[in-house]
Amino acid sequence: MTKDKTPLVDALIVGGSHAGLSAALTLYRALHTTVIFDDNKPRNHYGTAVRHTSTWEGKTPDEMREASRKELLSTGLTTFVDRSVETLVKTDDGIFEATDDTGAKWRGRKLLLATGSTDVFPDIDGYQDLYTRGIYPCMFQFGYELRGSSSAGLLAVDGLAQPMFATMLARDAAKSADEVTIYTNGNGTLAAELSASQLGSGVFVDDRPIARLSRGAGALSILITFTDGTWKTEDFVHHRPLTRVAGRFVEQLGLALSETGDILAPLPFCRTSVEGVYAAGDCASLMKIIPNAVVTGAYAGCGMSRELPKSEVKGVV
Repeated sequence: MTKDKTPLVDALIVGGSHAGLSAALTLYRALHTTVIFDDNKPRNHYGTAVRHTSTWEGKTPDEMREASRKELLSTGLTTFVDRSVETLVKTDDGIFEATDDTGAKWRGRKLLLATGSTDVFPDIDGYQDLYTRGIYPCMFQFGYELRGSSSAGLLAVDGLAQPMFATMLARDAAKSADEVTIYTNGNGTLAAELSASQLGSGVFVDDRPIARLSRGAGALSILITFTDGTWKTEDFVHHRPLTRVAGRFVEQLGLALSETGDILAPLPFCRTSVEGVYAAGDCASLMKIIPNAVVTGAYAGCGMSRELPKSEVKGVV
């Protein structure tokens, strides 16, 4: 039987955004070698500015990723493969094998999934075209620039179609607008529950079914047209869409999922249900923000390093 001559690295990292880069930055400090696969299709491809991340405020995610890439390339310990991974398998000897979209194979002692997640938009006409351009998923990211708005809407649909989440996010929006209307899109039961709760001053409920969302007369205002032909304009709309784990690797590797549909990879070291496989960032957490991706990537890097043998790298790279 011919011995596999494919080079063996310490860790294969699928996903070249904040979590994957953070893991590799941690691993190189322990002289471990990594291969990072990056299909260059991040969830945040809208060009929105980085927030909540000291020294990177207002810059683009691409700038942040490029700086990390440059640091990693300078070490000589990380290889970047700008391709997508088609299959991941764990061999009988416990080694992980990745096959990319060109058919090339790569081998690693450990595997990190940092594949991110994919947005699942509501089935409302016009929503996708306005996402991050009038419809905003996080008031902590966008609220400061929207401060002083006269009125805003909160779409209480899909994952937000429950009183606790709808009320919480409406109150977030109310810090940037004088009035907030919670739109339940025809869900009369939810509307009644919300109306009976303590929403606070300036927060209202509207249960009319929505026909479509479109650009209003203002620069970024949103025109909400209802199925009965009536309409209302809001300065902005707040809604956090559902997400699903990106890629097919959960099934290929037989990974367990959390109650929220993310890869189950508990802290502190982000190990999954399969020995040797780790997961970090958006694919393994409800908190889908850059600081969390960086932190969990670093934790996963520590976890992998402590299970890896001493590196054969000698001297300063």
